[in-house]
Amino acid sequence: MPSNDTAKQAGTTARPRELARDSITVSATNTSGGLLPTSPVELLQGLVKQTQLLACLQWLGEFQILAYIPLTQRVAYDDLAHLTDVPPAQIRRIVRTTATAGFLCEPQPDHVAHTPLSVQFVKRPSFLDALMFTAETVVPTALRMAEATRQQVRYQRTDVNPYQIATNSSSSLAVACEKDAKLQRKASAFQRLTATSRANAVTRLLSSMGWDGLGQTVVEVNAVSTATAKALCDRNSALCYVVQMREDVKLADSTFSARQTESRRNLKVQRRAPRTAQTETSAAVYLLHMPDPFFCASSGAHADLCTAELRAHLDLLRVNGSATLILIADVLPESGSPGAPVEAVARLQDLLLLQMGHEVPFDTKRLMGLLESARQDADRITVVNRLSSPDHPVLALVLRARPFHN
Repeated sequence: MPSNDTAKQAGTTARPRELARDSITVSATNTSGGLLPTSPVELLQGLVKQTQLLACLQWLGEFQILAYIPLTQRVAYDDLAHLTDVPPAQIRRIVRTTATAGFLCEPQPDHVAHTPLSVQFVKRPSFLDALMFTAETVVPTALRMAEATRQQVRYQRTDVNPYQIATNSSSSLAVACEKDAKLQRKASAFQRLTATSRANAVTRLLSSMGWDGLGQTVVEVNAVSTATAKALCDRNSALCYVVQMREDVKLADSTFSARQTESRRNLKVQRRAPRTAQTETSAAVYLLHMPDPFFCASSGAHADLCTAELRAHLDLLRVNGSATLILIADVLPESGSPGAPVEAVARLQDLLLLQMGHEVPFDTKRLMGLLESARQDADRITVVNRLSSPDHPVLALVLRARPFHN
C-alpha cells in the first residue's frame, strides 16, 4: 500500500507557477536563438529526447498512472503496478526517463512521487487531455505531411491533407469532433494552451485605448473566457460589459454566473452561436473575436464563417454611426517582423492548420480581404486604428463609420 511519508521530491522544490514561468522563459530563449542546437548531433539528440518524453507521458496517461500516485505521498512501484495492472519494471523505466525532465521523481529507491510539474496534470485534467491530443493527433498528423504532398502532386488530390491520411478518414477534424465528444474535449484542451497568453495580450492592447471617449457599453463576441472582461471592468468600473461566449465553450470559472454576478453587476455572460443576429444592438463598443480556424474544415469554411460574423456586426455600424467595432484576430506575421518567440508561436499554429487542411494562411492580407468582402456597400466604415501585440501574434483593428457630409 502507499506510504504515509511525504515525498521529498528532491530537486523539484520550485512552485508550479515558477515552473510554468521557467518553462516559458526556456521556450522563449530557444525561439530567440539563445539555446538553439549548434550541431546535427545536438539537434537529433534533442528530437529523440522530446519524442521519447512525449511517448512516456502518453503511456502514463493511457494507463492512468498519474491518478494512482498520491498527490503528496510516495508509492512503491509494486503497489502502483498492482493498482494499474502494468509491469513494475516498465513503470520504473518510464518514470526514471520522465524524471530527467522534472516530471515525477523517486524520493527513495523503488518509490515514485509527484513533482510540482506532474501534479498539475492531476489537478487540471485538461492538461492531460491536451497532452493526449498532442500524442494521438498532432504528432501523427505532422508526420504525414510528406505523404499528403506526394498525393497532391502525383495524383492531383488537392482535397487530401495530413490529418485525413493519419486518421485514415475523409473527414476533417471539425467533423470528427462533432461525432466524438472525447476528441472534442481533447482538441479544445489543446487549443486552450495559449488562451491565457492570448487573453493577456488582448487585455494589454485594449487597455492602451482611451476608453473614456468610446462609451460605457461593451459587447465582447466569440469570447472563450471572461478574463479580458474582468480586467477591463476592474480598470473602469463604469463599464457595462456583456460577454458572449461561444456555445461550445465551457467556462473554466463555471461558478462565475452563480456567485460573482452579485459583486459584478456590470458584467453579464451570454451564449451566442456564430452566424446568428447580434441581439445587443445599442452597445457603444463591440469586440469581435474572429472565429478560430482550428475547428473549421478548411480555409474556405473559415472564410465563410468570418464573413458572416463581420457582416452581422458591420450592419450595426451602419445603423449606429457612433458605435465602434474592434476586430481581434490571430494572424500570421510577415517573416521577421515581430520578435522571434511571437513568430515561432504563429508559425507553429499556421503549420498545424496546414496539416488540418487549411490551404491558405490566415495573415493580415487575408483578414483585410475578408473585411473588404464583408463591407460590400458600407463604404463609410473604415479602419481608424491598428494595434498589434509584441507578446502574441494577435492584431486588433478599430473600425468606425465616417459621418455623412452634405
